[in-house]
Amino acid sequence: MVVVVGADAELVSPALSSLRDIRTVVNDRWQEGLSSSLACGLRAVLGISECDGVLITLADQPLVDAAALRTLLDAFNAQHQVVASEYGGTVGVPAVFGRQHLDSLMGLTGDAGAGAWLRSRESSVTRVPLPAAAHDVDTREDFARFA
Repeated sequence: MVVVVGADAELVSPALSSLRDIRTVVNDRWQEGLSSSLACGLRAVLGISECDGVLITLADQPLVDAAALRTLLDAFNAQHQVVASEYGGTVGVPAVFGRQHLDSLMGLTGDAGAGAWLRSRESSVTRVPLPAAAHDVDTREDFARFA
């Protein structure tokens, strides 16, 4: 598993160091937006693995658990090469992307991430209902709700 850290890398990385099978990579270009973190993580994965696909998830979705991620992975196969969470009337991450889509994802720029990429290709996305993914932590108030 690859975890990308950016702005607060020196604070976050030590908390990850005790976890097994985690490779932490630092996105030194985090100021360029979400797309730079996505590309950083994908480059790291491709550098260590001959993977068929990549599961992309965010750290700020506290209700997304291993069972939810397993549901997405189980839907991924040769016929379903883009599998995304469906929540709140849209598609987004967590999502699984076949290897053939990774170059396209790495070409994103600015503060657009995998969610924007998914929404621009909705007709080719296999949707998996995942209401837990609709909840994220963006503010201190959000954090207090989930703490």
